[in-house]
Amino acid sequence: MVIRANESDGGLPTRADWAEGILRAEILAGRLRPGERIKIGELVERYRGLSPTPLREALSRLAGSGLVEFVPQRGVRVAKGSKADLLDVYEIRIMLETIAIKRSMQNANDGYVADVQHAWNALRVIPHSDGPDADPAQLLAWEEAHRNFHTSLLERCGSPWLLKLVAQLFEHSTRYRNLSLGIRGTEADILREHQQIAEAVLAGDKKAAVAALTDHLRLTVDALAETLD
Repeated sequence: MVIRANESDGGLPTRADWAEGILRAEILAGRLRPGERIKIGELVERYRGLSPTPLREALSRLAGSGLVEFVPQRGVRVAKGSKADLLDVYEIRIMLETIAIKRSMQNANDGYVADVQHAWNALRVIPHSDGPDADPAQLLAWEEAHRNFHTSLLERCGSPWLLKLVAQLFEHSTRYRNLSLGIRGTEADILREHQQIAEAVLAGDKKAAVAALTDHLRLTVDALAETLD
């Protein structure tokens, strides 16, 4: 395990941030499965330096993003998700993100192009592997680069509210995207999806960029729709 708490100012800002990173890695790597109850005592034993209080704060944050859910009289569990929620979230994501990317490309300048190029370069060099044997630190690094890439595509849309709504939906859809990884294709396939979006944006081709982004998001829906109740 590479993720560590750091007593110095050079580490993550708080213990709750560290705990949130651990929980997120456990969920995304599949060590904590959808519907599984999260046992704070077991996590405290597994990670030296972790304590219940920051874990509870981290769970509250993750509940806000939809990765976990509090169940009355049964504690906290990894969110299961549903077909109805999947379809709703991705329909709205496609609607909002295609608006945002078109606006961003209309407002494109050298800074926008440089940001997209930088974010794409950062994403493509990080290996992306999931499952119980995945390196949690590497997984979180990929997640951060992935978020930055999608943010760079939309950041010049000119609407703080649009960006805020997109960010909330992006966070909420994380568990669906990761559930789809073993179904939708290989690491190379996923990288190719992002490459197609990046190349269209960098070429200034709005129609191709919208099509590539839409296809990218729909692949998660296509992969999962028939596997969820």
